[in-house]
Amino acid sequence: MIVKRNRQKPQGVRKIIKRTPTVGHLTPRKIVTRSRPTGAGPTRRRGWRGPRIGLPHRPHISLHIPKRYLVFAGALGSIAIVGAWAYWVFTSPFFRISDVVVEGNSRVSTDTIVGAADVFGESMFTTDLASAQKELYKLPLVNSVRVEREWPHTLKIIVEERKAWGTWEQGSVQYTIDRNGVVLGVGRAADGSPSIVSSELGSRAQGDHVDYQAVDAAAEIYEKLPRQLGTTVKQVSFIAGKGVQVTTTNNQTALLGDSSSIAYKLSVWAAMAQQAQLQKINYTTIDLRYGNRPVLQ
Repeated sequence: MIVKRNRQKPQGVRKIIKRTPTVGHLTPRKIVTRSRPTGAGPTRRRGWRGPRIGLPHRPHISLHIPKRYLVFAGALGSIAIVGAWAYWVFTSPFFRISDVVVEGNSRVSTDTIVGAADVFGESMFTTDLASAQKELYKLPLVNSVRVEREWPHTLKIIVEERKAWGTWEQGSVQYTIDRNGVVLGVGRAADGSPSIVSSELGSRAQGDHVDYQAVDAAAEIYEKLPRQLGTTVKQVSFIAGKGVQVTTTNNQTALLGDSSSIAYKLSVWAAMAQQAQLQKINYTTIDLRYGNRPVLQ
């Protein structure tokens, strides 16, 4: 016989079917349904014997550490190691400047250059090479300078000194100057070099700059006048209020004014000299300060 009980099955109902074995003769089977609401506790599993009464409950402890935490901890450790190493490098005496090598100097002493750079004891990493270079440019005889690091503790300074170009005479004193008109010292430059006589008063000191227009004009005159007029320069003068004046070896004098258009002025002079020769005109002075309106005297 099968007994059925008609009622709605609640949510979470589990059926447990128990079969009764037959003994000797046919015995009807019964289906017993036991209901338990959902969330009432864990279901009984096969072989489960129930809790052990009297034993303390031991909480479950997991030793598993997420991988992202391990990666983060490793990164922090690496940063700490790198930071400690960087601090040691920046503060270590091994990377402080203890040697300074100077090259290219002949008239400026090595002690003067090293003293101007003033880099002894500074860190190779943080020393300001631009400031050292700026101080070296203040030396009157230094034309250019380059500063380089040579690890681990050496600084190399390569100097190019100013080269003597000509002579500047002022107040009956002769001074050696370079092509830029910087006074290098007292004394005449090498024979055959350009010479400029100034009518200015006073004296000059090492590192002073003379009139740059006079120097530029003299450089062009010494180069181009022999080719254009067939004669050589005896003297170039700088006269206050008049500008540049040149005297040739055949005792002709030309007033050129400033250093502009020197080549054109020399061309006009050459043309006038040729015309004066054809017309048998004698002159000692030609004024070329007014461009294409030369004046013969």
